[in-house]
Amino acid sequence: MSEWIASLRVRGLVQDHTPLPDRPEALGAMYVGIDPTADSLHIGHLAPLQLLYHLAQLGIHPIVVIGGATARVGDPSGRKSERPLLPPEVVQQNAQKIAAQVQRLLPFPFTLLDNYEWIGGLSLLDFLREVGKFITVSYLLSKETVLSRLESGISFTEFSYPLLQAYDFYYLCRHRGCRLQIGGADQWGNITTGIELIRKLTGEEVYGLTCPLLTRADGTKFGKSDSGDNIWLDPTKTSPYKFYQFWFNQSDADIPMLLKVFSWRPLQEIQAILEDQAKTPERRLAQRTLAYEMTARVHGEDIAQSVQRASEVVFGAGDLAELERLPATLLEAIANDMPHYTWAEPNLPVLDILVRIGFLRSKSEGRQLLLQGGLSVNRQRIADERQTLAAIPPLRGRYWLIQRGKKHLAWLSILT
Repeated sequence: MSEWIASLRVRGLVQDHTPLPDRPEALGAMYVGIDPTADSLHIGHLAPLQLLYHLAQLGIHPIVVIGGATARVGDPSGRKSERPLLPPEVVQQNAQKIAAQVQRLLPFPFTLLDNYEWIGGLSLLDFLREVGKFITVSYLLSKETVLSRLESGISFTEFSYPLLQAYDFYYLCRHRGCRLQIGGADQWGNITTGIELIRKLTGEEVYGLTCPLLTRADGTKFGKSDSGDNIWLDPTKTSPYKFYQFWFNQSDADIPMLLKVFSWRPLQEIQAILEDQAKTPERRLAQRTLAYEMTARVHGEDIAQSVQRASEVVFGAGDLAELERLPATLLEAIANDMPHYTWAEPNLPVLDILVRIGFLRSKSEGRQLLLQGGLSVNRQRIADERQTLAAIPPLRGRYWLIQRGKKHLAWLSILT
């Protein structure tokens, strides 16, 4: 086993690989491909990019290939049914947006390419002669990606996808000195097809390396919110606050794996954080560290600082007045990403409003909370059931943070 990938194994970034050279510099360049099937990256794209980052630190030149051509065909990997074909103009728009995200996301020198550059002008006859001739149908049928779709059906279009990705690897090997392709574990069949094509066309030895598809300690797939939504890197699709909270709310059982995979900190520093976490788990130091690092990387330091402080204010004991200094869009996102109620008439008693919106089950429950000191609005304890909402100054003229007990928080806003 090549010694230089040992630290990557410790980080949980290695799933499968071909025999690798003794020295990483011998690889010259490596590439990872991203098909622009949406107009934004999501956190499922990040693990292969983490692998790219660490390999770049070892002296291997990184190449990111946006699949402006392959996205027009559709990768069957990990799919149980045919992927809908996107219009060419949509693929092009998505490719431009993802290219801009990648450029902001990776703070080290790399080459950014679009495979439409070399596939777009390739005729069907040339493709069949130059590529199809050298990969047999039986070889493709042995791939798990194809085998898993034989019963439900796979079109010739998707069946040909591994050949297109193989041609990418061949082209980059020939023109960019690329001898390593990396990707998620679901890309192993596509990667090895490229290795086979290059072997047959040139006789040259090239390599493949994949990272695992991440799962939580309970066996569920990592990468989506509790509601099943993707966590996007585009702030208009997933707000920075929701993005931060996603990482902050990861379980203690999962956080050691997630820190090693996603943090750029040295392993020794990560171990020290985990040791502190074990001593005082209630502080959630590891979650806070990862949430801040990922938010800063994706959205910038200023946004990360604002989001982290806002989270500490809302869920801690900070002064709510600090939220007044946040950008209006961020405060709105915080309110919308938590349980949120609206009401039109603030001159009614708080207790009546909270029962009517469903935050309290009944007035009797509310009176019991009042007696226990367990009901508050904007951190002001409610002691009189006749107190009106209008008597409590709202944040930004329209928001109230309502709380029952220690853990149940929500936002209430005036319906406009």
